[in-house]
Amino acid sequence: MENQDRKRGIIIEAALKRFAHYGLSKTTMTEIAKDVSFSKALLYYYFPDKLSLYVSAIEHLMQIISRDLVKSIDKTSSSTEGIFKLLQKRQSFIQKYYNLLESTQIIGNELPDDLYEKFSKARAFETIIIGSLFTRGISHGEFEIENPKLATEIFIDALSGIHFNIMSKDKNIFPGKEQFKQIFLKERVFAEIFLQGLRPHST
Repeated sequence: MENQDRKRGIIIEAALKRFAHYGLSKTTMTEIAKDVSFSKALLYYYFPDKLSLYVSAIEHLMQIISRDLVKSIDKTSSSTEGIFKLLQKRQSFIQKYYNLLESTQIIGNELPDDLYEKFSKARAFETIIIGSLFTRGISHGEFEIENPKLATEIFIDALSGIHFNIMSKDKNIFPGKEQFKQIFLKERVFAEIFLQGLRPHST
């Protein structure tokens, strides 16, 4: 069983590199099999089709991002620094794995349930991280927030609104690289304004 898990892991790692470099449509199961020196039959033993392997690669990537994010935020000295670190990390990962994420538009408007579930988990994780940063800020006297859960929801809704507004102007499903630059710039400016409003005001 351990050997099977190891082989499965090797395939997912190789697929992640392929998808990240070439995207979903330009990657074949044959190429991935060659990368790991496995037969195509063995690849199909673990993954019935390319889409199932893509979903597993996305899940693996999100685990990497989650671990890296937690480690980076734990090193920050303030909640404000933690929020900006989260935005910066998200930007760098999207730029690095742009081709992988862009491939979701090839799949169609309706994502498969298992892929939708992975993205939903990623959003839930981000909500927990931001909520914990707001709570940490309150306990350290950095922020004054009556309802941190509501503040977290508003913050995330506003970030989503920035994304949606830029996308709706060009009627695209997925942002181009220039659009991502606009999104990240506006996210940072918004965060600066929002967090400033949470800081204690001397009377």
